[in-house]
Amino acid sequence: MPAPYCCGDEMDSVTSIETVGDVHVVTLRGEIDAFTAPSLRDDLRQLVEDDGAVNVLVDLEAVTFLDSSALGALVGVLRRLRERDGHLRIVQPTTAAARIFELTGLDAVLDLYADRAEALSAASE
Repeated sequence: MPAPYCCGDEMDSVTSIETVGDVHVVTLRGEIDAFTAPSLRDDLRQLVEDDGAVNVLVDLEAVTFLDSSALGALVGVLRRLRERDGHLRIVQPTTAAARIFELTGLDAVLDLYADRAEALSAASE
């Protein structure tokens, strides 16, 4: 398995990407807000449009805060993946940040999982 690589400025990066089988795992940490979401959006766009990924797992387990710009980046990659018959799976944060999916109704739209193992298992089915 190739080593994970980081996207954006190494010091400010909240994103790392690795490949597990045919799944591109995007791991985020910390706060994803109006300051960091543009970098995330660019990383996800590049992953899908330039690298051709169609099976993406976004791991938010270590995310402490998400705002609407972060959700916009996730919905944007979902749209891009659906256009390519791809799949987006999301590991929910273990913090209070998980509530945003329920509050916005995105829990009914996104494929949400409790942990990475469960999401990877679903991706291999």
